[in-house]
Amino acid sequence: MKIQNAENELAKLQTQMEADKNETQNKELELSQLNRTLREQLDEAKSEEEEITEELSGITAKSEELDRQIAEKKAELEPLEQELAQSRLPLEEIERQGKPLLEKESSLLKSIKELESKLALKKEQADAVSSELAVLEKNRRTAQENFLSEKQRLMVDVKKPFHLHFAEKKEVVVRNKVPSGKGIFVNAGFRDGFRSGMEFLCEKLSDKNAIPFRGELGLVQDNYSYLKFVSSEETGFSPDSLDEDERILLTRSGKLSDFEALSDSNSTRISED
Repeated sequence: MKIQNAENELAKLQTQMEADKNETQNKELELSQLNRTLREQLDEAKSEEEEITEELSGITAKSEELDRQIAEKKAELEPLEQELAQSRLPLEEIERQGKPLLEKESSLLKSIKELESKLALKKEQADAVSSELAVLEKNRRTAQENFLSEKQRLMVDVKKPFHLHFAEKKEVVVRNKVPSGKGIFVNAGFRDGFRSGMEFLCEKLSDKNAIPFRGELGLVQDNYSYLKFVSSEETGFSPDSLDEDERILLTRSGKLSDFEALSDSNSTRISED
C-alpha cells in the first residue's frame, strides 16, 4: 500500500510538473509579448517627450503672462479676504453664545438616557410584580372555588333562615327617591328575605368605579322596602346620585339585633300568604 500511495503521489507530481511546465511556457510567451509592447510604448514616449519639449518653449512665454495675471488677481483678492474676515465675526459670536446651549442639550440627552434606563428597570420590576399578581390571582380564584365548594358541602345540612343571612346578595331596582336624599325605595321586601334593621353594603351595577355605600332597611313591606343611607359622622359620606330604575347589588353586612329571632314567625307569615 505504501508503494501504491507513493506511485500515486509520483503520478500527481508528474501531472503537476507538466502543468507547471505549460504554465511556464505561457508566462515566457506573455513576457515576450509584454517586452515588445513596452518597447513600442518607450518609442512613443520618446516621441511625445520631443513634442512636449517643443511645447514647453512656447509655454514659458505664456507662463510669464500668467504670472502677471496671477499678481493682478492677488491684488484684487486682498480686499475680499478682509471683507470675509469681518463677516466671520458674527458667526464666531453666534458660536460662542450657542456653546452653552449645546452643552445643555448634551446634559439633557444624558439625563434622557438615564431616565430611559430607569424606566426599563421599572418596567422589568412591573412585569415581575404583574407575574406575581397573576399567580396570586390564580391562587385566590382557586381558594375561592375551594371555599365555595366547601361552603356548599357544609350548607347541605344547615337549615337556612327565611330571611337574608350575612354575606347573601340581592339585586334590587330603585323605584322612588326620597326628596331629602337620605334614602330610596326598592322593589324588594319581606317576601325576598328583607327585615327591618338589616344593614347592607350597596354597589351600583351601572358604574363599577363608583364607591360602595352602606344602607339600612327601615320600612319593609311584602314587595317594597325603604333603604336609608348610613353615613359616618366624621365623613358625612352619601352615595352618588341614584336614578329611578337603576340596579343596585345589596350584600347583607350588618345587624338585625333582636329581630333575628322573628325568623320563625316570618316564615309562618310567608306560608300563610
